Amino acid sequence: MTPSERIYLAISGQVPDRVPVFPKIWSDLAAKLTGTEFHDVIQDPLIGLRVMVEAGLLVGADAVRQFHAPPRKIKQENGKVIEIDKTGRRLGELDMDGGWATHLDDPEGFNSQDPYTMAFHWYWVHFHIPFIKSVDDAKKIAVPEKSFYEQVGCGDRQRQIFRDYADRIALVGDLNSATLSFHVIMRGLTTAMLDLVDNPALVHASMAKGVAIAIERGKFLIDLGHKVLRLNDSTGTMSLVSPQMWRDFVFPHMKQVCDELHGYDAEVRIYCHICGDVNPILEDLVEAGLDCIGPLDPMGDMAPSTARQKIGARASLMGGVDTLSFINKSPQQVEEEAFECIRGGGQHGGYILGSGCAIPRATTREHLLALRLAADRHGIYDQGQLAEAQENPGKR
Repeated sequence: MTPSERIYLAISGQVPDRVPVFPKIWSDLAAKLTGTEFHDVIQDPLIGLRVMVEAGLLVGADAVRQFHAPPRKIKQENGKVIEIDKTGRRLGELDMDGGWATHLDDPEGFNSQDPYTMAFHWYWVHFHIPFIKSVDDAKKIAVPEKSFYEQVGCGDRQRQIFRDYADRIALVGDLNSATLSFHVIMRGLTTAMLDLVDNPALVHASMAKGVAIAIERGKFLIDLGHKVLRLNDSTGTMSLVSPQMWRDFVFPHMKQVCDELHGYDAEVRIYCHICGDVNPILEDLVEAGLDCIGPLDPMGDMAPSTARQKIGARASLMGGVDTLSFINKSPQQVEEEAFECIRGGGQHGGYILGSGCAIPRATTREHLLALRLAADRHGIYDQGQLAEAQENPGKR
């Protein structure tokens, strides 16, 4: 069974030959694992796609995410990494300790009516002045059509990666954020949270554009050949909002994304990354049309076993291994934790082993290989269920 077949069966709620392994490796960790300079990844989007795959292969992963980034020009300035435009003008400082977004010196440099800006909007931020200020501003946000991503080279780059790697690892397409996390980018975290009470019309208008962008992006990814798509809403968590607020604001927009893309291709599978606590909305996530729920973040009191008890076989599950275990525990302890996740969520298939959020860049290859070791030792299926229960590796 190929990695792509294994991932697709599991995310479809079926039983593969073994539990698939899909750690949430991001670009910084991928670069570190492969010995690639961070600056090269930032400046060349093809390198960015390739290092994710090479890192996944190094740690025995069955799947990796593919993030389409814009080519960015950078320079060193007083020990900082600065993004510049093609004329050499300074745009802002990159957050090299975090997600590599450029903190814009001037928020006016973010043009929400420009398709290119909105195609890659999460790479530029400003924490103090919102990019949009009214419902009218939200309605003017540009929605890049699916053909736009071909025009700027994303299609050619991804096809090259498919040609080079698709037989060895599953490539997951990224829709980015469509709902609350999109609104946070447009308005800043504090203002966006206050908007839920003070300006609900703006929240819905903003999310409507986020949804439209995600749908067009999804159609582009489906046309490329992606069968699994990732949707992100990291801020749509009960760690930040109440269950009722989530149902009022996020649910209808998330459902629209799922309905539209499932209508475009009934065989595509969609999961959503929501870290933190989503226990109160597990049923709602199923009703929204998600095929898979993750990442089951232990720091949000999530666990594969309790999620499985609540939703049964109505959706597949992904994740469950504490992100901090990769830097605070030994590889054997990571394997032990992975063992419990496999037994809790994957007795009859429909489970993908992974981390509860993005894995820290200080993680070693050995800690990541512990996931694959756990899957090989404890995640083999026989006649539709996990093979005869084995002893927890910590008790050997």
